[in-house]
Amino acid sequence: MLEPGNAAEVARFFRYVVKGPGPQDCWWWVGAVGNDSYGRYWLSRNGRQRVVRPHRYALALALDRPLEDHEVALHQVCDNPICVRAWEALGRRAHVVAGTQSENLAGMGAKGRGGGKAQPWRWREFDRAGRVARSRRAREALRHGWDEEALRKALWHSRDPTLF
Repeated sequence: MLEPGNAAEVARFFRYVVKGPGPQDCWWWVGAVGNDSYGRYWLSRNGRQRVVRPHRYALALALDRPLEDHEVALHQVCDNPICVRAWEALGRRAHVVAGTQSENLAGMGAKGRGGGKAQPWRWREFDRAGRVARSRRAREALRHGWDEEALRKALWHSRDPTLF
């Protein structure tokens, strides 16, 4: 996925990232968002276009190596599908970390996601379309830079700014 020394591609990636101001805040992807609520980042390789998930790209950048086929980029801290914070800062954990599909599924189960399970105690929008709409509202709220009030409105004044 990564080409060593491709500074222009990395710079373009970060043009679509809005970093929350706090040491624990998400770094929000404000580029394209697919119909699964996750971001999309277009790359050109050998004259061909391909799309990758920005949180996977960010993790590969943070690790300074391509991800292995068996590695999954887990949203371990925030559970926010458009978060790309794969770097630790000021002693705070990275939000996106490398893991396995088994760990990903176990985390989903522990959070009550997957298998069609709703979280009525957490969100009003449980289904896939609702999560996509929430990701896109958050993206639009931050498209021109950090705006806490707009983000809060996009997430419906939640105390826990995750998208699930």
